[in-house]
Amino acid sequence: MITVPHTAQPRMVRVTPAAAAHPGRPAIGRQSLALAVLLVVLPMFGQLFHYLVELPPPYFLSKAWPVLMLPLALYALVALDLPHKAMFSLLLAYTMGVSPLLGMIYFGHGYLAALTTTVKIWPFTYYFALAAMLVWLRPDARTITRAVIILGALTYILMWLLWMFAPNDWYVSDPAKGKLLIFENERGNRIYMPMFFGIIFLFYLARRLCALWEWWALPAMIGVFASLVLIFKQRVSILAAVIVVYAIIISSTQGALRRFLVACGLLGASAIIALLSGSVAEELAGSLGGSLSVRVKSFALAIDYLGSDPLRWLFGVGATTRFGEITLADIFGNKQFYLADLGWLGIVFEYGLVGAILLIGVYFVGLLFAWQTARADGTPLIRALADYTFFLFLTSAVYSFVFTPGELATIMGLAAYLRSLGPTPRTTPKQPMGTTPARRGSAWLAYRGSQPAAAAPARSRQVGP
Repeated sequence: MITVPHTAQPRMVRVTPAAAAHPGRPAIGRQSLALAVLLVVLPMFGQLFHYLVELPPPYFLSKAWPVLMLPLALYALVALDLPHKAMFSLLLAYTMGVSPLLGMIYFGHGYLAALTTTVKIWPFTYYFALAAMLVWLRPDARTITRAVIILGALTYILMWLLWMFAPNDWYVSDPAKGKLLIFENERGNRIYMPMFFGIIFLFYLARRLCALWEWWALPAMIGVFASLVLIFKQRVSILAAVIVVYAIIISSTQGALRRFLVACGLLGASAIIALLSGSVAEELAGSLGGSLSVRVKSFALAIDYLGSDPLRWLFGVGATTRFGEITLADIFGNKQFYLADLGWLGIVFEYGLVGAILLIGVYFVGLLFAWQTARADGTPLIRALADYTFFLFLTSAVYSFVFTPGELATIMGLAAYLRSLGPTPRTTPKQPMGTTPARRGSAWLAYRGSQPAAAAPARSRQVGP
């Protein structure tokens, strides 16, 4: 059960183990069931199939998932004491209340059409829904880790199977026909695989290598990067992953080695900036080809539409859907105009500076909470989840925060639940690279088996099954 003490002490949430809550129920069988359920539902919470129109069953299930999970989300809102619940609720209220009204004003939408423009925001509710589902399933930390790692490994296995056996005529150049197997003149055939769990798996390997010196993780990381470069070919994501892994390595060292690695990183960054400021920039722009030119044109169109009206910049103008009577492609005369390609400008276009600030706030508290959880526990999976929040910030200049908000919501749900379980027993590092063990304890959550402070005995209310 979840116990929420009403005291002046910091807010606490405690989830009791399944075996303790149900002594007569076999723990192993329950964990196996929880693993099977997680392998099915986590891809939906992480929006793996949200844009894969070539896979109709999971695609439509992903679109309907926010509605299907609404009862769980409402239950969590009412019954569970989750961190930063108010921040998420404020964002949802603004984006689902104000933005549709602006769309009705600027684009002439009807009420139903205006409401459908908010569907990409609905996955923020996955934070509440996933937390409620985890409370019901009561998986232990090891089960959650197994589920995430299995999904991460399957990402690369399926990617290579498609790469080796998918015929060339399966690859399309029109995004409207498919977004998984893509052909481009600049990059050739590539597979735009949903990489949520794949990237988390990469960071998990880096954490195991640096924290525990498990050297088997090094060839696995090399294989992952080879898959990203040879098959995935998504430049911004690959660069962001390299930066995060490099930061993981630096944070796991100390002394002269850390200073050397920092110096190498600064030297490499300076070299890249110098190259981009010269003639190489023109060659690079030419190699980027259509993807860059499409974004540049879309930027110009969006800025021109916002114009000099301060209200449009402050509150945005709303959005359209490709199923509505009026689309942005019709307004701008450009079928390749996508707000998701504009990064922060796309967010300001739709939600204004007010909405952008709220989104930054939600992602910032997500980053802060994930890192606090990682410091409190320190296991490789929780640290990998925290690393992914940093990865989201690095890619936000190109990939909008509202492109797949279910990723942050899933990380928040997992982190909140794992933190409520308390520190997970783990193997002591043989020779950690100059780091000290992570601090234990948490100001947010009461760990399993811990007791409230003696000075704060208090009435409690129990919620949940």
